Amino acid sequence: MTDAPLLPRASRLASLVRTARPRHAFVLTRERIVYVGPPAEKPPKGTPPGPPLRFVSRALPADAFAPGPAGSPVGRASLHAAVSRLVAEAGGKITAASLVVPDDFVRILTIDAEEPEKRPKETEDVLVWRFGKTFGDPVPPLRLSWQAAGAGAAGTRVIALAVPEEAAASWESAFEKAGVRIGAVETSALAASNIAERAVLGDGFILWSDGPAATTLFFRAGGLRFLRTRETTDTEEALQDVRLAVSFVAGEMTPGSSAPSSAAVPGRCAAGPAGVPLVDAFRAFQEAEGGSAPALVTLASLPGAPLVAGATREEEPALLAALGALEGVA
Repeated sequence: MTDAPLLPRASRLASLVRTARPRHAFVLTRERIVYVGPPAEKPPKGTPPGPPLRFVSRALPADAFAPGPAGSPVGRASLHAAVSRLVAEAGGKITAASLVVPDDFVRILTIDAEEPEKRPKETEDVLVWRFGKTFGDPVPPLRLSWQAAGAGAAGTRVIALAVPEEAAASWESAFEKAGVRIGAVETSALAASNIAERAVLGDGFILWSDGPAATTLFFRAGGLRFLRTRETTDTEEALQDVRLAVSFVAGEMTPGSSAPSSAAVPGRCAAGPAGVPLVDAFRAFQEAEGGSAPALVTLASLPGAPLVAGATREEEPALLAALGALEGVA
């Protein structure tokens, strides 16, 4: 275990090691590394202030990652070099930052456990054993984070994320060599959900599909109750999995009601990034089933969204994830 939890939202680990988010965020993909943070220098006296946030992006070399256990990419020396160049280009003094990684860099598991928060060691032992089916036997050292997520079918539902320590440490070390301490590692969907949750007012279904993975989340009373990521490049196949996720959470969205007459999300929903085939397909599915259209998670849709200098429309998904990672910064 280290000081960089994977579940930043009210997780057991995060509540112990973090009280505030850093003012800087990096978004790492397989192709690019992105920085979002305050301008490196204040404008000269008497000069109108520019945008409060700056966006800097750099392409990664093709050999930035090596294959790791269960497909978790391990950063190579060329990743370190690219990060160092980006940090230098960003300028200013960046001592700490949040790091957002693709959803498919991390593995998710949901279990039911008896009093997990009273029995953390027993819960973690079960989780490591269950993650062994994903990462193989013997299970490599894992970066593990988990949180209770309300009542399950038998006991308390636990949502857990894990990544081989070798992989997570390789991402962090790339920044450490550039003088930046990573305070938290979170997935793109969890970061984006920090702002997408506004669209569902803390109660609703969220779809985030950036890259080869699609992640579905369900929040109730502001708490995360469901999280699942599936990797697919086939839109129809991905939509079928989204429909399965909807059917799983439908009962919780309308407790006490009879079986829903429609396959659509029965309450508020949001989806992003805009223009992604799966998001368009989900919107069409909702309309065909008589459900409400999902609110699109875009920069323009955010109330009071900060101005950001340097980002293009194609880079908006990374920008949204970064803004989610910065959510709550004073």
